[in-house]
Amino acid sequence: MSESVRPDLPAPGTDRIALSTSAEQLLAIRKAADLIGWSVADYILSAALDRAERDLYEHAAALRAAAPDPPPDPKATEPYIALLLALT
Repeated sequence: MSESVRPDLPAPGTDRIALSTSAEQLLAIRKAADLIGWSVADYILSAALDRAERDLYEHAAALRAAAPDPPPDPKATEPYIALLLALT
């Protein structure tokens, strides 16, 4: 059995996703996938990954907004100022 390079990810091909769709939903997905030359599985996986990445990004952004970084320490720039003064 193959192992994932990243331990937080499952090995490839170990999970399956089954979906129940109406005939109209499947037809719309199939037509859209055909338009770009993809299989239905590739099309659905791509759409799901796009949405997952967007949701994860928005969640991380909300966490950053809820806990903003502390104001910068003014003493942190002192070594750079000293270097600039030494070079001028």
